[in-house]
Amino acid sequence: MRTLSGIPGLDAILSGGFPTDRTVVVMGGAGTGKTVMGMQFLAQGAALYGEPGLMLSFEESPEKLSSDFASLTGLPPEVLSAQVTIVDGRLPDNTVGNGDFDLSGLLAIIELEVQRRGIKRIVADGIDNLFAVSRDADIAQREITRFLSWLNTCGATALVTVKARHDVAEIPTAFAFAEFAADGVLVLRSDVSSELQRRILRVVKLRGSAFVNGDHAYSIGNAGLRVLYAAPRTRLHPGSFVDRCSTGIERLDRMLEGGYRRGTTTLISGLPGASKTTLGASFLAAGCAAGERGLFIGFDEPAEQMVIDVNSVSIDLEQYRQSGLLRTESYAAGSAIADQHYLNIEALVDEHQPLRVVIDPVSALLKSGGSAIAELVSERLVTLLKSRGITVVFTAVSEAGAALTLEGTPMRISTIADTWIHLSFASRGGERNRTLTVVKSRGTAHSPQMREILISKSGVTLDDVYSVDGEVLFGTARAYREQQTHADMLRQERALAADMRRLDGEHSTVVAEAQAVQTRLVALAQRRSELQDAAEALAREGAVSAMLLRERRRPDPEALQTI
Repeated sequence: MRTLSGIPGLDAILSGGFPTDRTVVVMGGAGTGKTVMGMQFLAQGAALYGEPGLMLSFEESPEKLSSDFASLTGLPPEVLSAQVTIVDGRLPDNTVGNGDFDLSGLLAIIELEVQRRGIKRIVADGIDNLFAVSRDADIAQREITRFLSWLNTCGATALVTVKARHDVAEIPTAFAFAEFAADGVLVLRSDVSSELQRRILRVVKLRGSAFVNGDHAYSIGNAGLRVLYAAPRTRLHPGSFVDRCSTGIERLDRMLEGGYRRGTTTLISGLPGASKTTLGASFLAAGCAAGERGLFIGFDEPAEQMVIDVNSVSIDLEQYRQSGLLRTESYAAGSAIADQHYLNIEALVDEHQPLRVVIDPVSALLKSGGSAIAELVSERLVTLLKSRGITVVFTAVSEAGAALTLEGTPMRISTIADTWIHLSFASRGGERNRTLTVVKSRGTAHSPQMREILISKSGVTLDDVYSVDGEVLFGTARAYREQQTHADMLRQERALAADMRRLDGEHSTVVAEAQAVQTRLVALAQRRSELQDAAEALAREGAVSAMLLRERRRPDPEALQTI
């Protein structure tokens, strides 16, 4: 059986939590969070799982611990005291070790509390302080063994914290055997990477139980510990890759067959000033307008400044911040290790439950411990957000060479992004004009053509590039060439209109002449018809006259026959 710790990330590493009714030793140096882990284990057990707990403190006073518990959980001390019992195990300041050392009285007190209150969780914090005054290592070891044996039989899941500077090889001599006697051993340590503190948790052993090997980064905040754990392989959220979500720019949506595929990762790379943040803001505004929650994570620039800046191009994000649909946070990238930034983002995602996330720029993580940690954290961010069906846009600042060759981006994000949009500048005639190219978009028959980015007070639009004789023109050069082309077209239109008018005149003349000829032809035809009618009438009159003449002469019959 397992007992859930309630510490984000830790239960997944422990494959479900601590072994129930077993004892785990937590070792670490000062400031690594041993006490915080113990308090969180008890507080979460009481608040989430209804399991009473007991804190046996050998370092802090009950009053201070009670206050710390309240700040950790947000619950009043009187509420916590009903579920968490604090036992003061500190020795008086003037205690001097001399002779035998016996824990019988302390164990009797603890056992009474366990039975009376039904304790299910125990934390013994700083027990090494109890034996620091003992001059006999054998006695100390005997009593430690006795204490661990009692914990294994008391019917509660226990954590025992012990000081160690770096690892189990540097724990106090009296506790050197603890890693063997306990059922589990966790080591907390604090390293320095690129002058930044990095906290690491490692599970050394967990007897009879599976766990995730390796170093796991963790952070300590107001809510306690949070351990960085990303699943070993990406699991797609149901519904991912099926629908499309608008980029906020109509022409870009058309280039991508309707927008980004839901649940995917998009990288927008480019030099500073290429409008990467503006495209990210457009994406968030489109989602909020559709009722989808959004999250903006900014590095090195205040989020409030971003909201003001994009408002100048008619992207109003403030209204969505006021409504609660959009949450914006900003961090100084170099102020913490990249692991800490991941944990902060994970906590914000858990709290806000967004459907769209913009991280601007993710390349700033290079200042948070170096490229190796930054690359690992970026991959874990992709895994986290994809597993929750979140559509994410990363922006990355390209170096000059990468911006020109498109061969890669910092932290190699381009290799794991589903869509890669590259923004660049075209310089000519003293101007720098922005361009956009979709380098890749998995599963999308995207347009391979470059577009010009046009930004004005009315918003962001894309336009086809203007090519003349194989040369691509932008900005003023494009406007000048378009004006020239327009003027040439006007001149051609005027010349064509003049030719058309001249042709129309000639046509009218020919038509008039043709009409006159047609009238003449009609008159001639009529005259001919009249003459033909006269000739036919004359012929008829001649025939009648000849007949009458013959009748008057009365010719012989033979003569009549010959006529």
